[in-house]
Amino acid sequence: MRDRILETAGELLQTKPEKLVLKEGRVEIAGVPGSGMTIAQVVQRAHQVSGPVVGSGSFTNPGTAAMPGCAAGHFIDAIDIPVFNVHDCEVAVDPDTGHVDILSYRVVQDVGRALNPRAIHGQIQGGVTQGIGYALHEEHTIGDDGCIRQNSLETYRVPLALDTLPIEIELYEGAPSIGPLGVKGAGEVPILNPPAALACAIRNATGCRVQQTPMTPPRILGYMTGHEPALELPHIAEDWWDNVLMTPPAR
Repeated sequence: MRDRILETAGELLQTKPEKLVLKEGRVEIAGVPGSGMTIAQVVQRAHQVSGPVVGSGSFTNPGTAAMPGCAAGHFIDAIDIPVFNVHDCEVAVDPDTGHVDILSYRVVQDVGRALNPRAIHGQIQGGVTQGIGYALHEEHTIGDDGCIRQNSLETYRVPLALDTLPIEIELYEGAPSIGPLGVKGAGEVPILNPPAALACAIRNATGCRVQQTPMTPPRILGYMTGHEPALELPHIAEDWWDNVLMTPPAR
């Protein structure tokens, strides 16, 4: 893509491409500040004469050993790049119905290096929206005939446009990455945290331990009234650190 831009700019500026530089969104003649034109103008010309300016590439590189309890079990060494993020939300729970309103939602996500922050923001917005969907109202139930009751989008409740909410997003750059240019994946990560973040917020609001998704109003109301039975999960320790293979930090 760089070579294509410089070649097109060379024709427009009547200058050899090797004497041009890309700087601050412009193509300029080396050693002559302020000369040349914007990259957008050059790309517009390239579109007119030969079509879109596109490029392609691939990346594969053996990863490093994953941290036990964090990213253990990866089977594709080339993308063994642990990504970390923190989700925080505030909720209001109606004590009469169990309905949950999300008042605010914040995300801090490790992205390695953000080549396109706006695109990453879109990925996070979409991931959180999808995560909220299966956290609060996407549900599968089995009927007496053994069939799934929610067999269409009329009965399987997915988030709609009016279910989205503003998300405060902060991108953390600079964490180690073996990816090209220091980048990391950002698209699938945001969907993991919403159920846990919402469950913790609901517990703080109601004092009830939340163990299942979706956290529908009837289920939350059942927790508050004591009619929703607790799950027996003996393989999961109460203390989070007891579930991982790492040595817990000093307390």
